[in-house]
Amino acid sequence: LVHCSDGWDRTPQIVALAKILLDPYYRTMEGFQVLVESDWLDFGHKFGDRCGHQEKVEDQNEQCPVFLQWLDAVHQLLKQFPCLFEFNEAFLVR
Repeated sequence: LVHCSDGWDRTPQIVALAKILLDPYYRTMEGFQVLVESDWLDFGHKFGDRCGHQEKVEDQNEQCPVFLQWLDAVHQLLKQFPCLFEFNEAFLVR
């Protein structure tokens, strides 16, 4: 059981990373896309606010690159265990 105050940031970060480590399906292209959709998009992650794309200057305290940190963690796994993934670095930046 994973619980965070809002469920938008650290929760999907740790849960999605655990899913990649535990289930080879999420290391396929299809599985990775399903993972991003189900654990990030469906739960309402605030991509615009967290990545700093908001229009209001006073909203800067909403910035927190959690998704980018997660992508970096996935990238680190890819570099260490490339044979376990169906995709490569290029897939992460598309």
